[in-house]
Amino acid sequence: MAYGNAFKSAELGGNEFGDTYTDEQYPLGTIRVQLADGTVAATHTDGTTSLGLKGDRVWMFVQAGVAVEAYDCVVNNAVATPLVVKPTTGAGDKDYTISGIAQNAIALNSYGWVVIRGECVVKGAAGITAGLYLDTNGGAAAGQCDDSTTAETLIGTALTATGTPVASTVAVRVWGIR
Repeated sequence: MAYGNAFKSAELGGNEFGDTYTDEQYPLGTIRVQLADGTVAATHTDGTTSLGLKGDRVWMFVQAGVAVEAYDCVVNNAVATPLVVKPTTGAGDKDYTISGIAQNAIALNSYGWVVIRGECVVKGAAGITAGLYLDTNGGAAAGQCDDSTTAETLIGTALTATGTPVASTVAVRVWGIR
């Protein structure tokens, strides 16, 4: 398959980063920037608007080795396949194993985009408040993040408390994964 450098989502009838594919439309690990106006216009999968997100976001194209739900924090599925991802099932995963934050579901063995830098929404444990640092909490609930102060596990800063902008989530500023 010849990929080229063009961002094909529009020509494939898609809506940029929310699309998923059953075949590899871009090389795994492809990086794309979503400008701030697209971030502000982001909507929740149920149609909820006004997620309160700002600034540019950086996305990476990955494959789901395990089905991924919207807002999962995803990690490398295996050392040998770092661009194949799964929802975190551990607490305090090392930051170098984190692949990104899914903003929509990606079916098993399908392909899609995850946020690796910028503001997005992630599943959050109860009790998170704005300003806390976050790491993985997948041992409690797959794909979830929680507050932490352990330097080598931190992935970003909570911008909201748990439950905002969507139930059981927090808005987060991801610092730059990978």
